[in-house]
Formats: sequence, C-alpha cells, structure tokens
Amino acid sequence: MRTEKINQIDSMVVDKSNNIYFLDSQKLKIRKFNSSNGTIETFKTINQDFNWNYKDADGKTKHYDYKDLTPLKLAYNSASGKLYLAAIVFSGHSTATILYDITNSISVATYDVNHVAARYMDFIAFPDAESVMYGVTASHELNIFEGKLNQSQVEQVVSSTTYNAIDLTDYYGYAPVAAAHATANNLYVFGRSKMYDLQRFPVKVKKIVEYDGSRYDSVSTYNGKMYMTMADTVYEMATDGNMITFVKGNVIFYDDNSKSIRRINL
Repeated sequence: MRTEKINQIDSMVVDKSNNIYFLDSQKLKIRKFNSSNGTIETFKTINQDFNWNYKDADGKTKHYDYKDLTPLKLAYNSASGKLYLAAIVFSGHSTATILYDITNSISVATYDVNHVAARYMDFIAFPDAESVMYGVTASHELNIFEGKLNQSQVEQVVSSTTYNAIDLTDYYGYAPVAAAHATANNLYVFGRSKMYDLQRFPVKVKKIVEYDGSRYDSVSTYNGKMYMTMADTVYEMATDGNMITFVKGNVIFYDDNSKSIRRINL
C-alpha cells in the first residue's frame, strides 16, 4: 500500500497511464499524482485561462470570468485520452454549466446556458471520443444532458420531473453518490442504490435493479462496470445489475480522515 499526503479532494480520475488527477476546489487547483515517479504536482490552476466569452444568437457577448467559477467534477474520456473539468460560472443574473477541456491548453468543450443551473454534477460519461452525457442536480430534480465536444450547447435528454422513471436526487437536497457508463446506444446510471438503463434512441428508461436500504460511500466506473464502496468493502456491478464483492485488482481511493490517496492491491 502506497500513501501520499494531500490537502483536499473533491473529485478524482485516473488516466490510461495510471496517473491520478484530483480537484482541490478550495485552492482552485487540479493536481496530478505522477505514477512514474510517485510525485504530486500542480497540473492546472483555475485562472484567467478559464475566462470565456459567449456570443448568443443576437450577436451579444456575455463574459464568464474565472473569478466567478465554481469547479464541480473531473472526468476522463478513455476514448480520446482527454481530461475535462465541469464547472458552473456566474455572469450577472445568468449561470452557465461549462465542460472545459484541460488536457493541454484550456478550452470550452461544451456548455449549457439555456437550462436550470447545476447545483451538483452527479456524473459525466462519454459514449465516444466526440460526445458527452452528464447528469446534474438542480434543486431536487435530476436533469440529464448530451452534447458534442465541439464548443456547442448541450441538449436535455430527460429529467426526473418529466420522466419519473429515473431519479437519483436526495430528498434533503444532498449530492447523490452516482456514476454512469455510456455506450453508443445506452447510458447506464447508478445512484441511490439503483441502476438505470437509459436507451438513447428512442429515449426509454428502465430500472434494472434496486438494492433497497443500501447506502454506498462512493461509486465509479471502469471498463464498462460500476465499482461501489461501503465501509471497507468494494463491490463490482455489471450493466445487468449483478453485483459481486470485488476481490482482485488495484483499488485507488481517497481517505478523507488522513487526507491521503491510497492504492491497495487486492
């Protein structure tokens, strides 16, 4: 087991080279654990490089400044090898949900200026190298969007208020423990101990399984499967909803008590 001391983690992803990127929203930094030499370095700092000017259909320009940016979640697209940061940015009386490509230089990959502002970014999934699907909690409702990673406006697919078959939101408004895996035809979403299958074309939702009374500490995806933690146990779930105890492989997790990233070989 290997431990590195860090300040704070609000979101964490691993790339194909086993480098770990984690978001420290308090210090407005994305840090990188370099797997080749075991060092932690600052990968990106949220600064003026994140400024964005949006031009609407009437030709009017609205400025979204990094000083009004709240980082929400990191995401890694294994199909393209690119790293993204989701954030909400305020501008006057409007709010934009923005997905930044932070792989090299900073650029806006996709955005939402037309719908309700995100309170939490519940999950981000990539059907392929060029598109994204994500879920956000506004007040108490879940909204799922999809879009192309070409600096375009996303479109809403479903919401829990108009499509009651899918709902990850917590009654008290807390951020759900959720994750999703996307394919060309389906989005598999796990949250609040429920697994959903969202068929993309045409849109159709079904609940695959529900583990009533179970509350998980974290959930993530890897190679088309879900991995959940509850106390000191890791579970693996396939897209058919079948869950087993995960007993073999590498597990990387954040220990908030010791402010450490831990890797365990099972």
